[in-house]
Amino acid sequence: MNTSKMKTGMPALTYILLLFFILISNVAQAANITVTASRNPVALDDSFHLIYEANSSVDEDPDFTPIYQYFDVLSSSQSTNMRSVNGNWDLQKTWDLSLIAKDVGKVTVPAIKFGKDISPAIQINVVNSSSANNASPDSKGTIPAEIFLESSIDKKSGWVQSQFIYKVRLFRTVSIASASISEPETNDPDAIIHALGEDKYQTTRNGIRYEVFERSYAIFPQKSGPLKINPVTFEGRVNPTQARSIFDQFRMSGQLKRLRSKSVETDVKAAPTTVNLQDWLPSSQLQMVEEWSDDIHNIKAGDPITRTITIVAEGLTAVQLPDLSFNDIDNLKQYPDKAAVENRPTPTGITGLKQIKVALIPATAGSYTLPEIRLAWWNTTSNKNEVAILPSVTLTVTGTVANNSYTQPPVIKSEHTPVPATPDNPMESPSLTTVETEPYWKWLSLFFALAWAVTLALFFKRSETSKRSAKSKDDNKISSKAAVSLVKKYAKANNASKTKNALITWAQAFYDNDSITNLTHITEL
Repeated sequence: MNTSKMKTGMPALTYILLLFFILISNVAQAANITVTASRNPVALDDSFHLIYEANSSVDEDPDFTPIYQYFDVLSSSQSTNMRSVNGNWDLQKTWDLSLIAKDVGKVTVPAIKFGKDISPAIQINVVNSSSANNASPDSKGTIPAEIFLESSIDKKSGWVQSQFIYKVRLFRTVSIASASISEPETNDPDAIIHALGEDKYQTTRNGIRYEVFERSYAIFPQKSGPLKINPVTFEGRVNPTQARSIFDQFRMSGQLKRLRSKSVETDVKAAPTTVNLQDWLPSSQLQMVEEWSDDIHNIKAGDPITRTITIVAEGLTAVQLPDLSFNDIDNLKQYPDKAAVENRPTPTGITGLKQIKVALIPATAGSYTLPEIRLAWWNTTSNKNEVAILPSVTLTVTGTVANNSYTQPPVIKSEHTPVPATPDNPMESPSLTTVETEPYWKWLSLFFALAWAVTLALFFKRSETSKRSAKSKDDNKISSKAAVSLVKKYAKANNASKTKNALITWAQAFYDNDSITNLTHITEL
């Protein structure tokens, strides 16, 4: 091997970067595949979406044949996109299936094979259509309307400041263009209205299949009494499905049409007289979660520790959640940070989150007991008063500090990232750990990779000088430069196995040593 070519070949830094890339690619995990349904339960005559998501390491394209036994596939699509999670880029693949069930009942969609990778199974509850199977409000006689609006609210009565779910649906059998639907308005000028999202599906009325466009809103009335939601208005150009005569061709630009839904009314009940209005928090579920930045039983005097309290309430907005007060404790300074809030839309409504961080600095050694925190709320499901409680906590402090005066509060490092919640249950996974910190093994991998890279850089410097006068022993062997090209090729294709083999081939050529058979041998040279 003519090592004099190393003068014009790839520099040592490039080798280091390639080896570092191989280290990271070899840490690749098995494909993470998730499956979600756009709506569950789903009516027998309604279409819905089954969405599979997987990272770039999925083995092969999926085989959806097992789904055909239970559902008709109306359409399917596949997309690929890059996303950034905590600064790390990830390639995400998505398969979106539009389905309609063949029969009622609880259907278990079996696991789908993605080559050697397998998705989880999912259960879909298929029920009979809950909508009245009649003609649309605009139909006359036996002729059904081609397009009409419906509106509804989820309950006939509810509590003041609690959540009401309002839906407006556009049914159509014709194509539309330049369409718009007005936002809902109520007779309560102070009512809070939040858009929850949109959905598209199909349903059948009187044997006619309609495309349905649905919008959902969460409404929080601020006064008791009758609540009236005014009609919403649709406006758009409607195109006929086909021309009946030559003269109909002039209408293909679309006929402007306006539709109005019916108004909707419900009754808003005042808060019970037995409940203090300051404690009025009508929610279907509320809890408080507490976390600490360090071990509360091993704190050094003078060192700050951060306490994070998160309030999570279903059916309440974040602005409705109260602030928390903290009692003064001798020799323990407490510095509350500004609360972070978020309104998180879910399929069942709004989930409000409020996160409060408090920095605590003990001045002397000893034990400090933080009293329990109580938050009264009204359970709208059971219609009774309940109390969320964080139990008392005892801090154990050791050591001493020279100066017990703390005039400036410490800086609390936080991005105010609210509690992550799962789509199925927003009350789960209240921990901030997965959002604010990276798993420690990633940092260890990075550390050892850099250490190995530095070692290789020093070795390359010595080996380049000693090998310049050496001659090739076998002209039929692949050159180190050609091996590097293979490393680049397979690394770019994200093929960890072939990249590793190409790296071993390069090492055999570079060191003129056929006994190198794995990456460990390279590190031991």
